[in-house]
Amino acid sequence: MRLASDAESFGALLSALDRSPGVDVALDTEADSFHHYFEKVCLLQLAWDGTAHLVDPLQTLDVGALLARLAPRRLLMHGADYDLRLLFRGYGFRATSLFDTMFAAQLLGEKEIGLAALLAARVGVTLDKAHQRADWSERPLTPPLVAYAAADVLHLAALVDSMARDLEGKGRLAWHAEECARLAAAVFPSGREADPETDWRIKGTNALTDKERAFARALWHVRDARARSLDRPPFRVLTNERLLLAAKPAAAGERSLSKLFPGPRPLPDAFAQALREALEQAAALPPSDWPKVRRGERVESDPALERDVEALKKSRDVKATALGLDPGVLASRAVLTTAAKTRRANGRLTADLLVTEGGLSRWRAELLAG
Repeated sequence: MRLASDAESFGALLSALDRSPGVDVALDTEADSFHHYFEKVCLLQLAWDGTAHLVDPLQTLDVGALLARLAPRRLLMHGADYDLRLLFRGYGFRATSLFDTMFAAQLLGEKEIGLAALLAARVGVTLDKAHQRADWSERPLTPPLVAYAAADVLHLAALVDSMARDLEGKGRLAWHAEECARLAAAVFPSGREADPETDWRIKGTNALTDKERAFARALWHVRDARARSLDRPPFRVLTNERLLLAAKPAAAGERSLSKLFPGPRPLPDAFAQALREALEQAAALPPSDWPKVRRGERVESDPALERDVEALKKSRDVKATALGLDPGVLASRAVLTTAAKTRRANGRLTADLLVTEGGLSRWRAELLAG
């Protein structure tokens, strides 16, 4: 294992990549979303030819130069969507070729699709997951963290070889290649856009009264502002459970913070003052400004469409069972609804229509239309 954390070691890594043109590279990232509000890549793990290389992007390194060398290569990844989103958001990185072992596991009908389970079953390697929630932004990186991070990529090539053989044996290698190509071509947002109408609607707000939701919304905004200012994840400032529990008595008139937020330590002064102000503002709202329950976009009931979807679902389930796949891997209910609407609009259902009008991948379209 080699750690690139300064100009010399990083330059050596780039030179090593240049000496191995076209070689597949296993890739993973470690981020700090469990410890910070503003999530960022804190470590990049690479492996090829049996050696793991760790890159510390928190140092003054030209990460763009590394990513430019990775872009034209096939990247071996597990659950690539999350890592690619992070790398695009942080560096504008786009992959051109992937092999995602999570996709492979789904297409092979594996019951457990986590990396640790797959490596144990197929490569005989046991991963130590004790550091899953480590704060990867802390420095220096300890030897156990370094070893943990390296293990995630060191055995990916062997796992890919095992899964590729099985995909080919089942005639599903082209399915997997199509899904990986679609992910590589996916357009990721550059960041999370704020939506003041929905961001505060955490799980449990629908069960509150309108007045209680007004207080939950006010408390959420104070918590979010403090989390931003401290660069901490919101749950480390105030958990959703405590927020919702406080909203009910607050709506009933309780204003004592020690009763609304009981605990061994008092709330910090600035946070406490902001909460008091938010409670008063919520209390001053007229009922017409209390937020209503939201259960998703209302759609008109269409019994005929539902019957068509159910018929497609039964057909999907039969095909998925025959293939040994989870039915949701073959087609979600949203996909089935798209297929039903496509058939209604065109009077027929073909693979070409599902691809061009429904946006489905070709292999799924052919199975559903067949």
